[in-house]
Amino acid sequence: MIEQNTDYRFNPSLQLACGKNIDRYCSHIVATAQPNEELNGMVIQCLKDKFRESRLDYDCTQEMIKILQEQALNYKLNPLLQNFCKSEIEVLCKANQQSREHGMVEECLKTAFLNHKIINRDCRVEVATLIAEAKADIHVDPVLQEACTVDLLRYCSNVQSGNGRKLRCLQVLLKDQSKAMDQDCRMKLQKRIEMFRNADTVLAQPPENMEELVSQVVASPAKRFFFIVLIFSIGMFFLMGIFLGRITKRAINIKNK
Repeated sequence: MIEQNTDYRFNPSLQLACGKNIDRYCSHIVATAQPNEELNGMVIQCLKDKFRESRLDYDCTQEMIKILQEQALNYKLNPLLQNFCKSEIEVLCKANQQSREHGMVEECLKTAFLNHKIINRDCRVEVATLIAEAKADIHVDPVLQEACTVDLLRYCSNVQSGNGRKLRCLQVLLKDQSKAMDQDCRMKLQKRIEMFRNADTVLAQPPENMEELVSQVVASPAKRFFFIVLIFSIGMFFLMGIFLGRITKRAINIKNK
């Protein structure tokens, strides 16, 4: 399993489910790889990025959920996390071997991230990525999913999985005082919401092209505001064009006279 997460070519199920997505989004990684060179998890990392953006096909999304669940339960299956956060895991997350195999190391790193205890930028960005993945689908956050299993079954069973819909259902419940929400789920969800805000700040990067800019605006909670500003700007441009056009026409008429 460690080898499969290091190089996607050892994982036939992932190749079958995500072949088209790899060709679409990650072909540059495969093209520049040297013969017999392990890809150090770069292709899977590329798919993770698109998973957070909800750009993967359905079959590929389901396969990535399996991989992310396994990585969340055992950090050794995540080569980048193990590499970037090696010292943080040893210093901040001294846990016994049993807890390491049940998602406690990742949970420890998330808590350290929330408390601003992670100094290493590479580790901080990697942990922020893990948090953002959970925001995309609650199933890749086993700790939160386990705490909220009862509430998910009771209130969100009719909500379709994926694209953060289950998580948004829980967030609505959190604000609804009339619903009796499990206390452990409530506490962990409040903690996660704060993590999401911090992770968004760490991962926020300026768009590299117009397509990324449009994607960021569409995905933004303030997209209505951007739409209003755009309409207002177009309207002002149109009115200025009419006003300047009349002035220009009047100047031409005077010159002709």
